Amino acid sequence: MALAPSAFAQEADDGTDAGTTELVVTGSRIARTDEAASPVPLAVVGSADIALDGAPNISDILNEMPQTAIGITRTNTNFLTSGTGIATVNLRDLGSSRTLVLVNGRRFISGFAGDSAVDLNNIPTDFIDRVEIVTGGSSAVYGSDAIAGVVNFILKDKFNGVSVRGQYGITEHGDNGRYLASITAGTSFGAEDRGNILLNFSYDKDMGLRSRDRAISAQDCSGTVCGLGAFSSYAPQGQFRTVNASGQAVNILPGGRNTFSFNPDNSVAYLAGFDTGQYGFNRNSERYISVPLERYLASGVGNFDLTDNVTAFAEVTYAKVKSRSRLEPFALDILSDVYYRDIDPYGIPITNPFIPAAVAAAIAAANSDADPTNDVDAINGRRRQNDVFDRSNVVSRDTWRVVAGLKGELGRFKWDASYVYGHLRDYNASEDIDNNRYRNALNAIRVGPGNVVGVDIVCADAAARAEGCIPLDIFGYNTADPRAANYVKSVVPKSELITNKQQVWSANISGPIFALPAGDVGLALGVEYRKESSVSDLDILTNTGGNSGNVIPDTRGDFDVLEFYGEVNVPLLSGKPFFEYLGLIGAARLSDYSTVGSTFSWNAGAEWSPLPGLRFRGVYAEANRAPNISELFTAPSETFASVSDPCDGITASTGGDYGAACRAIPAVQAAITANGIFKYSLADLQGINGFIGGNTALREETAKTYTLGMVYQPSFVRNLLLTVDYYNIKVEGAISTLGRSYSISQCVLTGLPIYCDNVTRDATTGFVTRVDGQLLNVAGLWSEGVDVGVRYNMPLGLSADDSLGFSLNYTYLIASKQQGDPADDVINYAGTFGNPRHNLTSRLTYRTGGFSISWQANYHGGGDYIKDYFNANPAVQALNKIDGFMLHNAQLRWQPGEDKKFDFYVGVDNIFDKKPQYIPGSPFGTPTGLETSPVFDLYGRRFYAGAVVKF
Repeated sequence: MALAPSAFAQEADDGTDAGTTELVVTGSRIARTDEAASPVPLAVVGSADIALDGAPNISDILNEMPQTAIGITRTNTNFLTSGTGIATVNLRDLGSSRTLVLVNGRRFISGFAGDSAVDLNNIPTDFIDRVEIVTGGSSAVYGSDAIAGVVNFILKDKFNGVSVRGQYGITEHGDNGRYLASITAGTSFGAEDRGNILLNFSYDKDMGLRSRDRAISAQDCSGTVCGLGAFSSYAPQGQFRTVNASGQAVNILPGGRNTFSFNPDNSVAYLAGFDTGQYGFNRNSERYISVPLERYLASGVGNFDLTDNVTAFAEVTYAKVKSRSRLEPFALDILSDVYYRDIDPYGIPITNPFIPAAVAAAIAAANSDADPTNDVDAINGRRRQNDVFDRSNVVSRDTWRVVAGLKGELGRFKWDASYVYGHLRDYNASEDIDNNRYRNALNAIRVGPGNVVGVDIVCADAAARAEGCIPLDIFGYNTADPRAANYVKSVVPKSELITNKQQVWSANISGPIFALPAGDVGLALGVEYRKESSVSDLDILTNTGGNSGNVIPDTRGDFDVLEFYGEVNVPLLSGKPFFEYLGLIGAARLSDYSTVGSTFSWNAGAEWSPLPGLRFRGVYAEANRAPNISELFTAPSETFASVSDPCDGITASTGGDYGAACRAIPAVQAAITANGIFKYSLADLQGINGFIGGNTALREETAKTYTLGMVYQPSFVRNLLLTVDYYNIKVEGAISTLGRSYSISQCVLTGLPIYCDNVTRDATTGFVTRVDGQLLNVAGLWSEGVDVGVRYNMPLGLSADDSLGFSLNYTYLIASKQQGDPADDVINYAGTFGNPRHNLTSRLTYRTGGFSISWQANYHGGGDYIKDYFNANPAVQALNKIDGFMLHNAQLRWQPGEDKKFDFYVGVDNIFDKKPQYIPGSPFGTPTGLETSPVFDLYGRRFYAGAVVKF
């Protein structure tokens, strides 16, 4: 893959030289001679490089680059409530929402509800001419969202003939098959070939990969333990507990126990407590490492010369993307998910005829004796819903994008005007339960002498029977009657319909305005109006909390923005000793948002070439990112996430900062005076609620960035290009949420409104009753490092037309800092595994005749997985140390004949079968189902083969 800027002429599709005419390079709207003349750090991936990689999906190629961190991919979206299978690009690990994605220099519709992050699945790999990646704040040139940089996909625009490609790949394990078929056709038309049109249709399918199909993730793991002892106590046969009217466990079962489950033959087993071993469940047997993905992509570009100086152009993109998750069946907690404190009894009624006879007899004996302390009121517990419903998500996304416009020349000026319309329809759905119906089905009674469900055993509530209630037996393996399962499912599937719309009107003009002794002063001016809207429409039970999840409201929002920008390039000196060239650049953009009002971005820089072939460049920029629709307009949703109060357990003698601060709260001091201690009950802690959501008072994020670099093209080494660039990006007022427990503790210590406004503490009892998690402009982010790019091409002389090409892109990370809020410590994560000091990708390619062989090596540095991690178990602590690793890929291509009508290729990825390092999700938080990081190659050695035929 060519990852350094190219100083060489682009190669046309027919193999001829495309020339060195001026082109607009990402990072500036003023035309330049080639990518190497870019005033900002620029990495380019060309179509030839994409072909050598052999990846059907462009996101896989971008994730190999050291400028990017792992964004949202097939390997970490299995458990997303929406977004399954989406692929994003994340520059400098500053977040996909801070990376602006363009297609032909214009915005693309978002792939998420209320966000700006683009789904790369919508961009057909075979239609890409090149990808240009710019680091740093480019808001002055392109607008909001470009804080981390810009990724610009330049599509092919001319091709005569038909090209058909097919490819198939599979791992050495015989799984994760990947298919690709693509056809590209282009022709010129009209008098004197004034028009041309290029169309592409592609289809590809990734079969996905199950967790159970790799040894590292075949079983649930926790620390150093996998399998028995690490399984889930939410088991398919259920684990149940006898409780009193307050929900407290009552020990009335044999052996003085209160918990029971079932053996494989459904005989009763009495347990000491909820079991994670023999009676547990291996969740990884159901999960995905990588979700399956199926794509239908149709794209077209067209141009027609209306006059010698005016051209009409259009682009059309349609993408149909299908995916699905594979989640283990729902872990239903009878208390939390079905019964609540205001519902009596506090669990499954003891009149339920499905209760095992031995347990029912023990309950009857306890309730009939003279001791009221051992009375049983209900049965609680937990059960996996294997035979009731499937909560896995099925996703179907339709994305439309149409561009229409005019471009032309007016003297020495170039101009264009365009309209962009983008539309996303994302529908995802899964099965769920209706809580009310589930309670009805558990409240069963016996009305006949037999055991026929629906005849002898019926639902107790007459109204429920009238609507079709069938009693649900959840005691044991596969005991649920299919009719009962159908009844308790929600009538309307659990679903979300996301609709995003984007409209962009823009006009630009650029060219030389006057000449200086050193050259022409270049100017670019433009105006852009953009309107975005997003709707996330959830099903009614999700809106009301009537299914297995919390109450989640719909999200609806829109905004518009009018922007004016200008850019200038001023040459000061040229052709002088030590000043082969000296020039200044600058840009500014004024934006007026309907949400945050006016924002201003600008940049200024200089270029200096002391000698031919040596150029220094530097740019300082102040950029911004306006809050997106989700951050602004997401309605508050209730949560009962567990929190802690540092005042819990405080006494009159408790020392330290918290002791004094807590006693300064009058209600806490009163409780200590009365009881000797301030103490929460379990019910008090479980009753603390809160609301999380958007904030219409958010302001824009701001960033200060600068880059300093060098471009070296020595005349004595032909076709060598070396770039070295330092970058520094600092984001202030980043939008984030304060941790709920953190808000409580900092409110106690500091009393600052930024924390205390989130916390409600009862003035009488002193207990925290509510903690909110509203989005705020509170966080800080920094990224700093050095990029090195090398590209070299030379003949070896082993044959008449051979050549050896080498490319390398390397990043040394100096800092990757985060600050949760202005009062928090700044933490530098550089040197951790997720933010390695060293990251590179390189490729060596030898060509001769119609043959080429390419070898790629990618290195990812090691480090601690979690910074400053501590575990009392040395074996678990050791798992936090991750070694750096290198992956090797190779491809062999053959193009027989001089006309190159046929192109055959075979490739191997991960040649040496580098295995992922074990990093269990518990306690390290790696994506569910992986037991490692998605940074590793999760599939193993892979083989692929393909062919291209041109007509």
